[in-house]
Amino acid sequence: MLCNSKTNNRPDKRLKKLLVGLSYALVILSMSLISMFVYPQYFMLWVLGTLFFIILCLILTIKTLNAAEQAMSYGGFANEIIKDDFKLKRIENSAGQAVIENTPSKEFFQSIPVLSFLEHYLTDEINNKSAFQRIKNACNNLNAETAEISLSFQEEDEHIFNNEEWFLVSVKPIYLKKTDIFNGPFSIKAIKKNAYLYWSIENITAKKNIESVLQNESQALHDVIDYLPIGLYVCNNENKIEYVNHALAKFLGKNREELIGKELNEFIPKHSEIPTSLSQWHGTVYFNTPKDTTSETLLFQEKYKNIKGSKTRGVVITDIPGDAETKEKLSQALDKISWLFDYAPVGISFINKEGLLQNFNDEAKDFFDDQHKKEELVGTSIFSFIKPEDNIHLKNEISDIFEHHKNNTKLDVHLNTNKEEKIAHLYLSPMKKQYSDNVNNIDGVVIYMTDATKQKNLEVQFAQAQKMQAVGQLAGGVAHDFNNLLTAMIGFCDLLLQRHGVGDPSFADLIQIKQNANRAAGLVRQLLAFSRKQPLKPKLIDVTENFIELNQMLKRILGEQIVLKFHHGTDLGYIRVDPVQFSQVIINLAVNAKDAMKGNGTLSISTYIDVLTEPYQFGSDVVQPGEFVVIDVKDTGCGIPKENLTRIFEPFFSTKENVVGSGTGLGLAMVYGIVQQTKGFIKVESEVGVGTTFSIYLPRFESDIEENENAQVAQEVVKSKDGTPILTVQEKIAAPVSINEKMIFGLNLSSAIDRKEAANKDAAETHILFVEDEDSVRTFAVRALKKKGYDVVGCNSAENALEQLEENSNFDLLITDMVMPGKTGAELAAIVKEKIPNIKVILASGYSEEIAKRELSESENFEFMSKPFSLGDLTAKVFDVLNK
Repeated sequence: MLCNSKTNNRPDKRLKKLLVGLSYALVILSMSLISMFVYPQYFMLWVLGTLFFIILCLILTIKTLNAAEQAMSYGGFANEIIKDDFKLKRIENSAGQAVIENTPSKEFFQSIPVLSFLEHYLTDEINNKSAFQRIKNACNNLNAETAEISLSFQEEDEHIFNNEEWFLVSVKPIYLKKTDIFNGPFSIKAIKKNAYLYWSIENITAKKNIESVLQNESQALHDVIDYLPIGLYVCNNENKIEYVNHALAKFLGKNREELIGKELNEFIPKHSEIPTSLSQWHGTVYFNTPKDTTSETLLFQEKYKNIKGSKTRGVVITDIPGDAETKEKLSQALDKISWLFDYAPVGISFINKEGLLQNFNDEAKDFFDDQHKKEELVGTSIFSFIKPEDNIHLKNEISDIFEHHKNNTKLDVHLNTNKEEKIAHLYLSPMKKQYSDNVNNIDGVVIYMTDATKQKNLEVQFAQAQKMQAVGQLAGGVAHDFNNLLTAMIGFCDLLLQRHGVGDPSFADLIQIKQNANRAAGLVRQLLAFSRKQPLKPKLIDVTENFIELNQMLKRILGEQIVLKFHHGTDLGYIRVDPVQFSQVIINLAVNAKDAMKGNGTLSISTYIDVLTEPYQFGSDVVQPGEFVVIDVKDTGCGIPKENLTRIFEPFFSTKENVVGSGTGLGLAMVYGIVQQTKGFIKVESEVGVGTTFSIYLPRFESDIEENENAQVAQEVVKSKDGTPILTVQEKIAAPVSINEKMIFGLNLSSAIDRKEAANKDAAETHILFVEDEDSVRTFAVRALKKKGYDVVGCNSAENALEQLEENSNFDLLITDMVMPGKTGAELAAIVKEKIPNIKVILASGYSEEIAKRELSESENFEFMSKPFSLGDLTAKVFDVLNK
């Protein structure tokens, strides 16, 4: 078991101590038994000693077993902890191979060593390379290290942010054993050989983007203060300068860097001084200025406290005018303050204790109301522009400023404006009179306002994208596992139906099992559609013509009480979709609309062209700008509450009553997945009591030439005894079981296919290697193929299959599952192709054929069979592949 060199009192350590103690006890027991024969004169003494050590060994054995059980549990718990973490967690050996890793790490690194992965995608920036070098040095020297690293990926559509992504990378060594006695070069090599690296990697891209937004806003406020036309300074409790702005530094004739750390009194003549005992003070102060002169200023100073201790801040007004110039100078000062106030890049407003607006600049007016004049808004309550749920927090903050003398605070509020909803970030500070010695004398509150709408939307959008991506991965994994179970259920049903005909008492029960398995397969296809792993056969279609074909079907679905209206745009061009899946999207939306309208209302379907001028975030993908054909499906139903809008596309989420026929909650999830897989996106607008509009955006194509489709393999048709076609193999999977299907099963569909394939006289000489990690699927398939006369070898993993090939490479066909522990089916197929170039390959998967092609991009010389498959599908597929 892996153990950290500094960890004590762990179950594995206790196990080690008990094993050592047990060994010593056994050695002493053995010596005692030998002594009984060597020194018989002490026979009774040795007998007592032997009994004592036997009891001691038994006790130590029981404790060792308990410790071993605890150590196994400890290792299992540790493994589960790392497996269930949302962060990327991985433990590598000295060769860079993963020993333990969780699912996010496995999907992200794809078995590539972490250090190599980071170096490959590392962005070309000096600080970033320095951070990576620190991580690399830590790995070489077996030290712990943490660094923020930026990576750039080529495949932009697989990541939420296009340009780069930031990761918090942590690595620390874990030792199997450590040599503490010898410190020579050989012991160091031994340590490195037995050392493991524990990686913990977290995606902090969202945090970095949010920090960038906040930094820009803070910089804007800082620039306002830094370039004020009056001098500002901050001193610590020792009266040493910690901050000065440009105006004061220029007045003193120094660089700002020269002033930091110097005492303020160094620049004040002896005849002029600032009282240090008062918390607030203002008056005339002289400062030493360049060329050995002194200048008169008006200074306002106050003391305050923060987390770093007591501070002093002051305002220095220079160039005080004389009697002759007073009016002109004051006018210029007012102009400068007016420019600063009116043209500040943030909203500034002054309110009194009751929250009434006293004054505000144009930037703040945009937050309140742009339909009325400024004079009309002065005197109104600021709480009237803020949503009630946020008013409570704002009132509490204002109360803290007046009653508890809080210096500053900040909070986010939602504004009630005539436009779209805005989120404002507020900075509140007290309006204290600088000329008063009473710290409690506050005239009001100054509020600085910045627009935080985009920042908050970015946070919500990113959180929703992560949520939908995680749910999609979960749905795809569940669907894949269910397809394995359904394959076994359908296959064994077919085997039983070969032995139990229509007259058999068990026939009806088997039909029920088969029917429910097919219904379950339909639900799995919906889950695969949501997770974008469903097989699609896209082609260019005309939207208008497609809706003409759907017209009658939609009318039958909606009923006579619902009015169906179409509004088609002109020159729409073409969209590239799977016609069957596209029809399913429209039908699902129509059925949802019918339920929302409770069987009475109007459903309007409109089509038009829209041009997207900037990228659009859709789920975990970013849709690039371009021309889109838009399909609006609008109903006059009850609408969707705002709190449900972000959840309607989640699998199994439904607001319908839990009664028979209310649905599974997969309809809109399937719509979301199909639209996303077709490189489009969907928008939803809804108002409770008015209706809902779903807008589907699909990329537009100009060409009116149908894409060249690959030749479809002719479907095998099963015929009855009189030669009448009954059902194709693929139709048997897709179509639900009906009343008339009893006759179909009575003819024993799989038997009919088997009888046709039995014509292959070379079956006994055909050697098939079948690889499947699911025992039930492998058992059914091997039995079915052996009944056909094939020589079949079943393996439960890719590694087991390679062992079989070492003993016997005389195989004509490889049938393998795509997803297996260890090597995948795609990796196994590539290795087998190298050893047996002429072997034929069938890949089986609960996912789509497109995923299989991506994993075998270098070679498309394989056949694909989707799960769940029946006995007839399996034997027909094998027959077709072998006879190509």
